[in-house]
Amino acid sequence: MTALPDEQRDRSARRKYEADGYVVSLDEQLPKPYDGFVANAVARRNDEFVIVEVRPAELNSDSRDRLAKLSQILRDDCSWRLDIFTYEPEELPPVPDPDDISRRVQEARQIAGESPDGASQLLWSAIEGALLWLANKRDVAPARLMPALNLIQQVTMEGVLSDNQAAELKVLARARDAIAHGMRADPPSAGQFDWLCRFALDAVEGKHADLHDMVVWFTARHATPDNAALAYDTSDEQYVWLGSGPHYAEQVLRQQFENALEADIAEAVRTIEKDGTEWARLDQL
Repeated sequence: MTALPDEQRDRSARRKYEADGYVVSLDEQLPKPYDGFVANAVARRNDEFVIVEVRPAELNSDSRDRLAKLSQILRDDCSWRLDIFTYEPEELPPVPDPDDISRRVQEARQIAGESPDGASQLLWSAIEGALLWLANKRDVAPARLMPALNLIQQVTMEGVLSDNQAAELKVLARARDAIAHGMRADPPSAGQFDWLCRFALDAVEGKHADLHDMVVWFTARHATPDNAALAYDTSDEQYVWLGSGPHYAEQVLRQQFENALEADIAEAVRTIEKDGTEWARLDQL
């Protein structure tokens, strides 16, 4: 790993690869089996591919786990490798005010009908504040303010967003960038706009959850019949629930996380149901 001053890290990392004959892409979806990960850059030279990560010198546990999983996958593919550049962070920007975030969401809703462009700009301001708020709460705030798409990429790598949430936020971020540069942009659909508003409000109200949060929440409160030590009626060939269930992951998650994305709920359910489809609620045992 190479220590780089914060203000030089992106430029220095890109120059290093371009000088060695690589073509560097900064905003690219990784192919399978790496498509669950987001990279700072991908460098290509003939049949050689490098996933480039530019990270703080001190990684949090989420970042370490994510990089460990990526490294494990890369061990089985000789054509890809992972390079990590580290840097010492600068003094962090101020933490956004939750009241300002909530106010901007309400104002964006009020003007959406008359000025979709204005509403998109105002809503992005609230979303960016919400992302920085969440990142600060998890001690992974970026060392400097950055462009919209870069911010989404950064906080996704730090485990603040699921890949599905990041994809939704990029719709608004791209519209915001186009409008800011005087170009035409299609505003988010009514459904997307509503979700984006709720995302920002959930963030500052402590209700934000991605698929990892949903799995952790569910498994902390529910157990499979065997792990819950439920009696089994051999004559009826079924467990004796006695009011503790059965509960089903999809139904429970939809009730608890009503603002979650469909894709995150579906993925969380698939993860949970690897251990079983019927669950007992621990506080009912």
